[in-house]
Amino acid sequence: MDTPFRSPPPGVLPNFANPPFMGLPVIVTASICLPLVLFFASLRIYAKWLILKKWKLDDYVYALACPAGIAMIAFEIAIVQAGPNGYHAWDIQEAAMNKNAILHLLVFSIALGPVLWVLKLTLFCMIITAFGSIRWLKNCAYVGIIVTGLFFAAHTIIVTISCGPRPGTDGASYLNGLNRAECSSSTGINAIFSIITSVVNFSSDIYLLLIPLPSVHALRLPPKQKLGIYVIMLSGSVMCICSLLGMVYRIKSWKSVDLTGTQIPLYVVFVLELSVGLMIPCMPSVATVYRYYTVPDIDDTTTLATPNMKLLSSSPSPPLPESRSTWRKTHLSIEEMPYRNVSPEFGLHLAPQDRRMKALPATPLPLNLVSVPPSPKTPKTPKTPNSFRSMQLPIMFQTASKQ
Repeated sequence: MDTPFRSPPPGVLPNFANPPFMGLPVIVTASICLPLVLFFASLRIYAKWLILKKWKLDDYVYALACPAGIAMIAFEIAIVQAGPNGYHAWDIQEAAMNKNAILHLLVFSIALGPVLWVLKLTLFCMIITAFGSIRWLKNCAYVGIIVTGLFFAAHTIIVTISCGPRPGTDGASYLNGLNRAECSSSTGINAIFSIITSVVNFSSDIYLLLIPLPSVHALRLPPKQKLGIYVIMLSGSVMCICSLLGMVYRIKSWKSVDLTGTQIPLYVVFVLELSVGLMIPCMPSVATVYRYYTVPDIDDTTTLATPNMKLLSSSPSPPLPESRSTWRKTHLSIEEMPYRNVSPEFGLHLAPQDRRMKALPATPLPLNLVSVPPSPKTPKTPKTPNSFRSMQLPIMFQTASKQ
């Protein structure tokens, strides 16, 4: 006689011949979220690599978290499609729970802690990069990184110890480890710490949402930029809702005998939480790319009618004439100042080669540093320059006569 993997509830009969498939929500959710994550991640890489050409700490952490998150989403699709994990536990024959099916469940549970921690690490590093000058906020981010890392690491260790194969590594050993009270019982250490980890996950999302709020409120930014920041905060609230639902479904799953069927809502919520967590760090890069292709470069050659050539043609445009920057950036000494024609009253006694003078103020400067005795009645009057050499210094002072 065929034995179900778990006993059905009262009034329910096992259906081994044509069991209902429950994994469709996971496949649909992952199929929608996975392209969105890839799109946002591509925009972030494009903005950081080709536009800004500068990588920071959160960029390197995201380069680690994004492949891990994408692999986890793809692995959830494989779990529900390959094997009996997408059905009710009483619709699965115990013989169908082979080594591969149990190994899929075990690997997902073990990898859940590290993936969640890397996701939180990305968001904490994003806060550190944006508000690194605020010491208390940076210290709060460091505390969050350490606390979440300890809890998620402990979750991985407990799952590995309590649900590992006993005593060997064959299919019967994996099934024996899964059926142990420490692993699958609602009062076992795996169930208790799994609920604790869900609570920590939800609390960390609330923590991530609240700690930057005072600094964001104090920012003096244009309304559009501040609106973009609040959109990011709103996305963080969506992540909090997903983690809250995950905590609720986790508690319900440990109260049910349906070990495989109750995992489907958890998979769906986890895909949503992971996808939103991977898209949030990419939102500033989306704004960067948008401004790069819509806002024209402003320099001294730009007018209101200057089009944005990046949008008008895909072919490389001819180089524009080099725009002149301010005087301080291009003229480092007085010898590089532009020439101007001297006024007639000062050019009468100048040689033809000295008729062009530096563009200095119109006040004439003294030619010779001759000691002139001060007079209390007559103010000192500078002499009119009659040579180009007298204009080589910007300021010249008369020295007092030696006693």
